[in-house]
Amino acid sequence: MYSNIPQEISGAISRWVQGDTTAFEAVYYYYRPRLLRYTYRYLKGKTDAEDLTTEVLVKLWKSRQLITNTATFENYLFTIARNCLIKAWQKRIDILLALEASEEPVDPTGANDHVLYKELEKHYQESLVRLPEQRRRIFLLHREQNLSYSQIAEQLNISPKTVENQISATLKQLRSQLAQYLASVIL
Repeated sequence: MYSNIPQEISGAISRWVQGDTTAFEAVYYYYRPRLLRYTYRYLKGKTDAEDLTTEVLVKLWKSRQLITNTATFENYLFTIARNCLIKAWQKRIDILLALEASEEPVDPTGANDHVLYKELEKHYQESLVRLPEQRRRIFLLHREQNLSYSQIAEQLNISPKTVENQISATLKQLRSQLAQYLASVIL
């Protein structure tokens, strides 16, 4: 049934999908180390990888009734993991964007994620450079100089609504570009 999965695990998957909840223990202990390695590769933090692995296994448990084809179980499991990783990185993007708005340079990711945080920061800066000049100027006035929308509008002789629209468009574009980068790294 499963080409590279031990027979006892493929049997446990089948039994679990058919309603034997005690069979999940074998599935859990077989896949947990593999999921930990997979998540650690992208998060680089042991605690973060353990938390995300637990989240994946909980999601798997909650969605067990959706598993109809046990032959594709592993694909399903690692798709959940990939989606959780993308969501975790999107959260980091939001934190990075929020940090850019604050005056204090804080690294929320901790020491283990310092390299990944720096890589994300590099891609953030590259994304800023690619923005149209006026949009980048508006965004940086707001984020770096902490000017209000009305102050920026007055300084640039544009409406506050234009400032709001430009900042909103910038955030959307930055999130999209950083999410695409992270998705390419995770895939």
